[in-house]
This record gives sequence, C-alpha cells and structure tokens, in this order.
Amino acid sequence: MLLVAAVVATLSLDGTIPAQPGDYVAVTFEVPAGVAEIQVSHQSVSAANILDWGLWDPDGFRGWGGGLVDDAIVGENAASRGYLPGPIPAGTWTVMIGKAKLVDNPADYTLTVTLRDAETEPAQSRADFAAPVLATGARWYRGDFHVHSFQSGDASATFEQIHALARTQRLDFVALSDHNTVSQQGLIAALQPSISDLLFIRAAEITTYGGHANGLGISDYVDHRVGYQGRDIAGIVADVRAQGGIISVSHPALDLANLCLGCAWAHVDDTPWDDVSGIEIQTGNYDATIGLFTPRAIDLWETQVAAGHHLAAMGGSDDHRAGTDTGPRAARIGQPTTLVYADELSESAILDGIRAGHTIVMMRGPDDPMLELTADAGDAHAMIGDTIAGHQVTLTAQVTGGRGLSLVLYRNGEATDTVPLDSDDATQTWNLPTSADGDRYHAELQQNYLPVTVTSHIFVTFAPADGGGCCNSGADAGWLVVAVAVAFALRRRRRAA
Repeated sequence: MLLVAAVVATLSLDGTIPAQPGDYVAVTFEVPAGVAEIQVSHQSVSAANILDWGLWDPDGFRGWGGGLVDDAIVGENAASRGYLPGPIPAGTWTVMIGKAKLVDNPADYTLTVTLRDAETEPAQSRADFAAPVLATGARWYRGDFHVHSFQSGDASATFEQIHALARTQRLDFVALSDHNTVSQQGLIAALQPSISDLLFIRAAEITTYGGHANGLGISDYVDHRVGYQGRDIAGIVADVRAQGGIISVSHPALDLANLCLGCAWAHVDDTPWDDVSGIEIQTGNYDATIGLFTPRAIDLWETQVAAGHHLAAMGGSDDHRAGTDTGPRAARIGQPTTLVYADELSESAILDGIRAGHTIVMMRGPDDPMLELTADAGDAHAMIGDTIAGHQVTLTAQVTGGRGLSLVLYRNGEATDTVPLDSDDATQTWNLPTSADGDRYHAELQQNYLPVTVTSHIFVTFAPADGGGCCNSGADAGWLVVAVAVAFALRRRRRAA
C-alpha cells in the first residue's frame, strides 16, 4: 500500500536520443536536500525502439531496470525491483538510457522525475551477506549458475518459487544472476537464514550489447556499460576479480538477433581469458539448443582451453519465471545441472571448486547419468580439473546410470575412443602415452552422438620415465642398457687388438 508523501518537484525531461556514437546516453537532473524518494517514469515514444533504463546518484549506481517499463522508485528504506534503497543525496543524479534497439529516428523518449519528501513504498527487509555454510564434507554439489528473480526487469520469479522448484530438482545451490544489478542480494540475505536446504549464491549477469557474463560471488554492482567512458570487457573481468568473484561467459553462441539482443559473446578477441573461470557449454532447454547453439559453445570452450586457458565447463538454465513458462522450449531451473566438487556447501567453496575446474555438466538436468574421470601416473592421482605429470597416464571413467549411451573419451579436443554401454554402471580404463607438449582429456556420455553428460578437463604434462630424460617407457630404458653394454664390449675388443 502506498504511503502519503508531499511532492517536492516534478521534472519533465522529454528528449531525443542524440545521433553520436555510443550505446548509452546520460540525462541529468538536480535533487535538492530533503528529498526522501525519487520516482522516474520513462518510455520510448516509438514502439519499434527498445530503450534500457538505469539510475545513478552523485555517488554511483542506484539500479538498472533494463527494458522494464515500470516506474523506477528509490527511497531510503525501499526501492522498486532492480534498484537499491538508501540515502538520497542532494546533487546531480543521472538517468542512463541504453540504446538496445533503434529502428525509428528520431528516437524520442518521455521522462518524468518526481521528487518527494517522504517514502511511499513500505520498508523492505534486507540484510548483509553472512557467508552461510549449509553442509560440510567434500562431495559433488548440484546447482544452477544462471537463475533470474523478479529483480531482473524481464523476469518474474519470486525467491520462494525459485527455492521450491530448485528443491524438486534436488539442487543444493542456485546463483541469482539478475541483469546488471545486485538489488536481489540484500533481500535474499534476509531470507537465507530461514532456508537450510538451498544455498543462494550472490551473482549478477553482466549484460552488455555484445554478450553476457555471470559475475559469481560479487557483492557490488559491476559497470556493464561497455564503450561508455572507455569501459571494456577487461575492466569488467578485473572488477569481478577485485571483489573476490569469478566470471563465467553466458550462452556464448546464443545468436538470436532481435529475439535475444546481444546474447551471443561478441567479445571473444577482447576477453582476458586467463582471468575467466568458466563457460556455459549448455544453457536452457536441451531440446531447443543442443543441435545449434550447444556445439558452438563447446567449440569455443575447447578452443580457449587449447590456447592454454583452464576454463571449467558450466551450465545454467537462464530461468526467468521459476518454471512457469510452458511449451517445448521453456527453460526450467536445473536444466542443465552443474556439479561442483567442493569441500562444503558454501559460496566460497563452490567458487573454489569452479576455479579448480572440478565441474561436470548434466546437459538435460539432474536425472542425467553420472560420469567421473580420474587419472593416475605413478603414485600421482588427479580428478577432473587437476593437472598431473607423467610419460604415460591411466585414465579411469566411472559411469552410473549410463545404459544405452556411449562413453566417449576426448584427447585434445578430438574423440579418441567410443565405448557403447550395455549396463547402467560401468568402469572403463585407458593407458595412454603423454605427448611431448602435454595433453588434455575430458569425457562425455552421448546419445545419438549428442552430449548428455560432460566433464571438465584433466590436464597431463609430459615427464620422463624414472631413470633418465631420454626414454618414455621401461622397455626403452632396457634397450639403452643393452646398447651401453655392447658399446663397452666393442671398446674393450678394440683395445685388446
């Protein structure tokens, strides 16, 4: 229920998007002392144009609604979705307009700012992040790294709906990756103590007009406005890491033109891949994406790993409505499911697991079969994500629930062996020499040549066999001993002669 407040001033800031280059336009207005709430009403005059909207105060970010047509409201104790409550400082405020799609020119807009001396929105329950630990013990934890709540301008899912659906999918965690905002974080931090069976991970989907990436484990807004005042992808990645977070590229091959503006990753050449932790190899509904977008996402993952960047395979549903969308192409939380091997169920442990590459993606969802891959070389043992050294390596794949599928081992991006599975549970081993430049391996369970479960890589660096640097096997070392003995005998015969 709206409360009563007096209007201090009403400002009409109608205008036209200027023709100068760049994707963002700043419209400023002055706020006097004594204002307790600001309401911004905005819309594009042309129905063919799509404009995004955000708000900055004199000290920085106050919210991003994107294409949301609802009014933006910020007050000291409450804010509309996508926006942050807090003190209302006097000075110059800015409405930021993003040029999401311009068809009709001139691109006119209407913009009205209302200043009030008291708040009209009821106070919201928010809290600081408390770093909860919901379970202990090292194991594979299941989750979804790409879930939107109603705090995204294009989403409607409540936290309660997200929690309920995630638990029906037997998930341990979800990342609330709302578009270009952290407004969800204080709200979910207040709710988390009452939820003991699902961990909410802090996140934001940093949504640019040239691609999206999830900043995981961050507390503060990361400026998404690529091209504005020199902002670039390297700066975004650096800011995520400076907060102790990690970054994962979202749906990198999802090129849907106007159906999903800027969804494909066009920043490939500008991305500092050494500082990126993961790539979504599967996003959303399996049947709708597996034949077109998924192969290209996997290709990008393999290409960057081949270039020396250790990137975890990741997946996310990109669910916006907690499974209430219907139809064969609808995305639902947990489809796909990403498994992370972590020491405990906490945000920091899950992020550490991703950094280590300890991930498996169940491409269709949590009911997909389990696939683990390990490596042994001498006394050394490695799991998915690890690096091991040896002149040869023994790889072991363990499958649970894989009857009727094919187990495929990939070496340096190429399928090196395919094993049909005629039982649910299976164990397969390979003894393989190590290339001089090293190798990388990952395994897949496939159905009709399409991936169902995909592991991240194990990396193998070459190390000579014990006893010398010239030889790659015990047999080679034996031939060396024989050769030395023959040479010694011939030398003695020449001396006797």
